Order: sequence, then C-alpha cells, then structure tokens
Amino acid sequence: MMGGTLLIGAAVLSGLAATVLLFANYLRREERYLDAVTPLIGTTAGLLSLALAYLTYQFVTTDYANAYVWNNTANYISLFYRITGVYAGNQGSILLWAALTAVVAFWAVAVRGLERRETRLVQGITMGVVTYFAAMLVLDSPFKPISSEFPEMDPGFVPIDGTGLNPLLIDPYMAIHPPIMFIAYALLTMPFAIAVTHFISTVRGEDGLFEEWIGSVTRWLRIAWLFLTAAITLGSLWSYRVLGWGGIWAWDPVEVAVLIPWLFLTATLHAVMNYRSRSTYATLAPAMTGATLALIVYATAIVRSGVFRSVHSFADGGIGAALLVLLAITSILGIGLPLGYWLLREPETASETAADTSQSQQWVSRVNLKHLAVLSIGLLGFVSVWGLTFPVLNASVTGVEVEVGGQYYNLWSYPIVLGVLLVLGFYMDYDVEGRRRALISLGIFSLLTVLAALIAPSETWTLSNVDGSDALLYRLVGNASALSILPPAAYVCLTVIKRTLEFVPGNPNRNFQLKQVGITMIHVAFALLVVTVTFSYLFTAQSSLVVADADREATIEGSAVHEVPDSNYAVQVSDYRSYQRPEEPNVENMALSSEQIVSRGQEIHETRQPVYGTATQINTGPNATVIQLDNSGIWIGAMNASQTELGISEGDQVVGVGTVMWDFLPNMPQSDGVVVTEAANVGPVSNPPTALDQTRVEGTAVGLTVYQNGEQIARGNAGQEQYRQQGGMEVRDVLVDRGLTHDTYVIAAVDDGTVSLTVKQIPLMTVMRLSVGALLLGMLLVIVFDPAHGLARLWPQVTRQQTTAETTSD
Repeated sequence: MMGGTLLIGAAVLSGLAATVLLFANYLRREERYLDAVTPLIGTTAGLLSLALAYLTYQFVTTDYANAYVWNNTANYISLFYRITGVYAGNQGSILLWAALTAVVAFWAVAVRGLERRETRLVQGITMGVVTYFAAMLVLDSPFKPISSEFPEMDPGFVPIDGTGLNPLLIDPYMAIHPPIMFIAYALLTMPFAIAVTHFISTVRGEDGLFEEWIGSVTRWLRIAWLFLTAAITLGSLWSYRVLGWGGIWAWDPVEVAVLIPWLFLTATLHAVMNYRSRSTYATLAPAMTGATLALIVYATAIVRSGVFRSVHSFADGGIGAALLVLLAITSILGIGLPLGYWLLREPETASETAADTSQSQQWVSRVNLKHLAVLSIGLLGFVSVWGLTFPVLNASVTGVEVEVGGQYYNLWSYPIVLGVLLVLGFYMDYDVEGRRRALISLGIFSLLTVLAALIAPSETWTLSNVDGSDALLYRLVGNASALSILPPAAYVCLTVIKRTLEFVPGNPNRNFQLKQVGITMIHVAFALLVVTVTFSYLFTAQSSLVVADADREATIEGSAVHEVPDSNYAVQVSDYRSYQRPEEPNVENMALSSEQIVSRGQEIHETRQPVYGTATQINTGPNATVIQLDNSGIWIGAMNASQTELGISEGDQVVGVGTVMWDFLPNMPQSDGVVVTEAANVGPVSNPPTALDQTRVEGTAVGLTVYQNGEQIARGNAGQEQYRQQGGMEVRDVLVDRGLTHDTYVIAAVDDGTVSLTVKQIPLMTVMRLSVGALLLGMLLVIVFDPAHGLARLWPQVTRQQTTAETTSD
C-alpha cells in the first residue's frame, strides 16, 4: 500500500517544485532552473499515471489488502467492472482527474514550451491545481491498508472477498461516462489558467495574452465541450437503462450539477468566438472562460461531498472540505479576479467607447443579438444554480429542508429556451436577409409561438399540472401548450439551413464549408433535441399488467397472450428463471487454504474464516470430530459431531466455516490451529455447507414477447437483481425496443412466480439519439475544420491546401 502513496507523495514534491519554479521565474523575470521544469511536469504526470495504473492493477488482481479496493469490487465482478471500480469512489476519481490534468499540462508544455514569461504563469497555475489534487490524495489516499477499515484486526489481515461495486455502476454506459467526464474537466484547467494569467498580466499593467492565445483557448474549450456533451449523453443513456424510470433526465441534483458547467461552457464558447480586444467581450469572454473551472469544482463538490441526496451519490463525504477549499480558490481566481478588474479598471477611452457605440447604436444589431444569446444561455445556467443552491441556503438559514422539484426547472427554463431559439433563428436570418426582413420573420414566428401556446387539444398537451395557488409564472407557462415549441424550433432549422445554403456553395474554402456544415448540424440538432425532450416527457404513455402464474405459463408452449390494458400492447411470457452470481462459484475464491491459514498466523486468531483442503486424518472423540487438512497443522474441529454425521472420509475435499483458534489443542503437537465450528458448517467441497455464503447476486429474469397491434415487435428479457452484500439493493433489467417513432420500454417486478409489468411508450427517442449524434459530429467538424482555429491548421498537409480566410463567424 505504501508504494502507491509514495508515488503520489513523490508527485506532490515534483509538482510543487515545478509550480514554485514557474511562479518564481514569472515574478522575477528570469529563467533560473527553467530547464528542469518540463522534466518535473513530465515526472509528475508519469508518477500520477503510474499510481493510477498501480491502483488499477490492484483492482484487477483483487488485492483486498487495499481498503479502497475492498470497498469497491468483489471476486464475482468481471474484469471490466473491476476496472470501473477504480473511479467508483472519491479517492480514485480524484486520482484519475489529477493524472489526466497532469498529462494535459505536460502536453501543453511539450507543444508550446516555456520561452514566454506568461506561459510560465499558465503552467504554474495548472501545475498548482495538479499539486493540490495530489496533496488531497496524500491526506486521503486510495492506497490505505485494510487494517484502517478493521482496526481491531492485526495489521496483516486481508479479507477473502470485497464488499462489491455499487450495483448501479455495473453498466457499460456508467463504465465509460466518468473517464469521459474527467477528460473534459482536465481539458478545462488549461483555459482557466490562460484566463487567470490574462487578468493577472492586465492588472499588472502588462499586455494580456487572451488575444494572442484566442486560438488555443477556442480549441481547449471546444474539445472540452465535445467530451462534456458526450459524458452527459452517456450518463443519460445509463439513466434510461438502469434507473427504470424510462426517462433520460429527472432533475436529480447531480444531473443539475452536471448541466450547469455545460450550459456555462456553451455560453462561454459563444462569447469567446466574438472576442475582440476592443469589443465588449474583451473582459466578458476571458472572465467566463476563467469561471468555468470554478463551476466544475462546484458540480464535483455536489456530487462527491454528500451535501445532496441523490441516486448518483456513489461516493459521499471524505473529500468535501478539500473540494470546498479548491472551490474557494478557483472562484477567487476565476470569478473574483475578473470581477475586481471589471469594477476597478480605468474608464474606457473616448475612441474605444465610440467604437463600441458605433457597432451597437442600433438596438437590433449582431452585437446585441450575440449579447442576448450569451445572457440567455447564462440565465438558463442560473436557473439550475439557484435550484440547486436554494435548498442549502434555506436549510442553513431556517433549518427547514425544502426540495426543488422538476417543475421548477421545467417551467422556469421553458420560456428562456423559447427565447434562445427565437434569437438564434433571428440571428441566422439577419445574416442572410438583413435587418428589416429578419424582423418581419421574427414577428411572424413569435406570433405563431404565442398562438401555438394557446392550442392544447387535450390536457396532456399542457406543460404542467398547475392550480390557482401556484405562482403566476407557473400558471402561465404550465397552462401553455407543448405546440409552442414547434414554431421557434422550425424557425431555427429553416434559417440555419438557409444561411448554410447561402454561404457554403459559393465559398472555395473546403475547410470553411465543413465548418459551416458542423455549425448547421449543431444548431439544428439543438432545436430538434429541445422538441424531442419536451414531447418525450409529455407524451410518454404507460400501462400495467400483472401475470399471476408467470412461472407456470413459461412452461407452456403457446401460452396465453395478455392484453395490456389501455394500450395497443400485448405480452406473452415465454421464460421464467432464477439465477445467481457467481454462476459457478469456486470454493477456492471463497475460502482459505490450509497454507493461507498458516501464513496468516495470529492475525486471524479468533476470527471467523472459511477453510478448505483435503482430509488427510480424521479423529473422532466423545465431544468432537477433528479433521486434518493437507497433512498440515490446520484442523477443522466440529463440536459434538461424529464422522458418520459429517459424511467425510479421508481423501475427501472438505470445507468448513468457523473460528480460527491457535494452540487450541495443546495435547496434539501436530496441531497449530483449529477452525472450531458446528457440524452443520462442515461439508464436502462438492456440496458446501450453507454457512459458506457464495451467492452475491440473486436474480430473476422473465422472457417476454411483446406485441403491438397484434404484431410482434420485441422479444427479450426483463427482470430484477438483488445484491445481497449491498443491503439487498435491487436493480431492474429492462427490455427496450427501439423503434423509429417511439421506444417500447418494459419494466418487470417479479415476486414468487408473479410478474408485474409496466409497459411504456416513449416517443421520438430515435430522433433524440440522432440529434445528440449530430450535435457531437457537428462540433467535431468545427474543431477540425475551422479555418481560423481548427486542428486542420496544425496539419501541414492540410494548411497547404486551403488558406482562404474565414469570411463570417458563427
């Protein structure tokens, strides 16, 4: 265990040395020992990566001498999910974050070097964050020995099996989701450092570096956005499959916490794309860039501190205080510093003011539209921030716990989303049609939006169930029809596509064309995503059915087809089976051999242990039968039992569960230790006693054939699993049939042969999945082919092909 902690401790030292040298060289304007910095950063990244690899190795080999491993995996868990256990808890996830951030820092210094003075401050801030993470792990190491969990045991005690991974994490989506998320977090550390350096340099009366580094900042932010979007998507898919509620978003506190940095990052990207050194974004864009990391730390503190009760709170407590300190530091640097600069800066010169005024003297201008879009997205983020923060503030002030439900987020966010869509459509139209015609189009689609809000064919079409006691906004928005989302979404799609058709065909720059296609995909996908999310929640229909003799019906060929009430579905039970995991338990994985008992010695004295071996001698006395194992000094002592009762003969493979007692039979010199137990706890390995509990998971699966309008649409299993070592926690295995227009989602609850089925019809899920795919692909095109800041510019063979400058911005 000490090896892992030593690796992290060494990373702290090398990271601290690099940080000090970088700050010293920046402040003193010198290059003293600067040649050592890059190797130190590389060493820090290497040590943290090695520590992460070592922890992963311990999970793969189930080294339960490590308390963190013992807490987050078990023998029956497959290799893939043993690796997942590495970041299932606080310490492992912080180690992953720290290692990724250190690799990002090393990559940046390897590419950009440290020749420029400001670069040293950027790297110093980044390495400061890495060093802080590493210091957190020294104080709360993922390599603590198991004796810390069992202080009553001797230091060498090692359990045979682990307690197991949280069952909700045993899913492919959740295995991939955290690393993708932490890659995004690590990438955002660099633009944070650049923004902070920009303001420090500016405050010190030097030139800021944001203008010169705008390309680098843009790339970091876009790639981080890509990973963050992918991570949220994977988390939503996990929620859809595992949590059994049939939805992708439930406004759980952790889901809200993750959405906040995504919204803010989206707004930041729009602000950065419009950054000019003399524009109104000269302060706002770097300020938003710097604030993003603080919001990420805020979200992480919520997920990991245990402040909020959430179905996602897999790792509570432990590092909450350290994260709050980091939140304070990043907030001061990323929010307080820009805010202070903005408040205390010198008034703008007359020429600068005139330049800004000339650009925005008309209230309907591209500049103001961009402002409005950025502020609207930021306002969306504030709705989430307030919804998450208000319960904490209220509890702190009044002592009364309140819960902010989904209605708050939905009803406050909905009008803002409508506004964002209308502004987006207007902006795109403005580019092509000009101000006057675009205003006419905006008026038409705004009117259509209002009219559509009044048309609700049935109560289902209204956004929420509200009554007269609700707030005015709730009553206005809640009674609006979901049709109101269609005009602004159509407005965006039409204008974005029209703008692309106007700009792309006539432009000879292939990279520009691909970038514009990417921008079109992003904005159209966003509009479709908003529509599909709205409709999927409002128009999800569900019905229930109980099949009383499902176990009997499963044995009948051509069993009855049950109509699901109030739906066009019917189901047929075609299979019913119970199972357990591990499917083929191995006694060697559950019990100690006689050699292991000897090697552990006094550390397991008076502890209850399972033991197995070959019976090489059996002595039966008036009060007990003792069985020697493997010609060793280890015996099984069955009290008040006879050999006949035990059914064990010499040469048999035997297993017993009892209390290990050293020097228990002093009159038997060949006896070192005896596992003292009852006869019921001893048996042959081929038929182990029930005391050797080998079952970790008990599951029941029901084979179902699902019909819709008389036609078979799906066939598969649904059921449930109970995890005995996680307090009997149950996880549902759902059957999902993915259709072009809707998904059919079947949840089964099984109890003693009776199956309760819930069949849901969820509309537009395929459109939603395609929209997310288009969103990600669109951003990938922008990241690669943006003529101004795309990665293609960094590829010599590509930059030789296209050099035409970008003519318009997004």
